[in-house]
Amino acid sequence: MDFFSEHKRAVFIFVCLACIVVGIITLNYKKPTFFENLISYIVSPTQEVTTNVSEWVNEKITFISDLHRLEKVNKELAAENERLKYEAGRVEQLEKQNEQLAAQLGLKPRYPALPLTGAYVIATDPSNWSSHFTISKGTDDGIKENMAVLADGGLVGRVYTANLSSSYVMPIIDASSSVGAETKRTGDMGFVKGDLKLLESGYCRMENIDAEADILENDEIITSSLGDIFPPGLTIGFVKEIHMDSDGLTKQAIIQPVVDFNQLNTVLVATESAEKTPEKSIDNAAASPTTAP
Repeated sequence: MDFFSEHKRAVFIFVCLACIVVGIITLNYKKPTFFENLISYIVSPTQEVTTNVSEWVNEKITFISDLHRLEKVNKELAAENERLKYEAGRVEQLEKQNEQLAAQLGLKPRYPALPLTGAYVIATDPSNWSSHFTISKGTDDGIKENMAVLADGGLVGRVYTANLSSSYVMPIIDASSSVGAETKRTGDMGFVKGDLKLLESGYCRMENIDAEADILENDEIITSSLGDIFPPGLTIGFVKEIHMDSDGLTKQAIIQPVVDFNQLNTVLVATESAEKTPEKSIDNAAASPTTAP
C-alpha cells in the first residue's frame, strides 16, 4: 500500500492516459441500438429467403429460355424434315412419271408413222357421270380437236376441246364416246362405247357385233378403219365377257381397256388425224420425232 500511497498521483495520471487511449481507439465504433438489432434479426431470414427465391427464379427463367430455344430448333428441324420429305416425294413422283412416259414411248416402234407429243394429266372431272380430264398442252403446242390420245401402249380417247395451253380429253370409257373397232384376230367389226354402269370399273362395251362373229374372250380389240378420228390398228383392250343381244342378231362384249384410267398421269397425243395416217403407214412408215411433255 505504501507504493500506491507514495505514487498515487502517478497511478492516477497513468489510468487517465489509458482511458484516453482506449477512448480514442473506440471513437469510431458505434454500438448497434436495440432497434437496429431487432431489424437485423427480422430482415436477415427474409434476405436469405429472397436470395433463394431469386436464385430459383433465375434458374426457371434460364430453363424456360432454353426450352423456347429448343422448341424453336425443333420446329426448324421439323420444317426441314417436311421439306426433305416433300423433295423426296417429288423426286419419286418425277421418277414414276418418267417411267410411265418411257413405257408410253414404247408406242413409237409399234406405230412408227404416228407423230406423238407427250403431255401431263393436270385435272380430272370429279363428277360420277363423266371421266373427262385435262392435259397440259393445247393449240400453242399443235393440239387440235379430235386428235387421238394414247398411253400404256393403247388408246385413251380423243381431244374434244383444245385451248391455248391445255386440252380436254374424252376417254373411251366415257358414255359419250364411240370408237370403230374390230377384233385383231378375225377382223370382226363393232363399236366400242362407254357405259355409265361400267365407268367406275374402267371397262367399256363393244356393240353391234354380228351374231356369227368368231369373237372369243381375251381377243385383242383394235381401232378399225371406220371413222376419220382414230388411226386404225391402235390397241383398245381385251375381251372379258361376251353376251348375245335379245334380238339374236348381234352380240356385245365387255372390254377391259389396256389403259388403266385410275393411274393415268401422262399421255401421248397423235398430232395427225386418221385421214393423214392410213393403216399401211402405221405399220411400215419411218419413225418421226416424239416430243416429251
